[in-house]
Amino acid sequence: MNDASQLATAMIALTFTAVLLITGQWFVDYRLQREARTPLTAITTLPP
Repeated sequence: MNDASQLATAMIALTFTAVLLITGQWFVDYRLQREARTPLTAITTLPP
């Protein structure tokens, strides 16, 4: 494998990792905002 091919493979791997980190952060932020908007529900217990 020549140097250009190794560099291309490394760049693809770094790009893929960066995209996963960014979209993961967006997803976490979205879920936190969504949970903040929903009211807390009361927990009911069934009688034994």
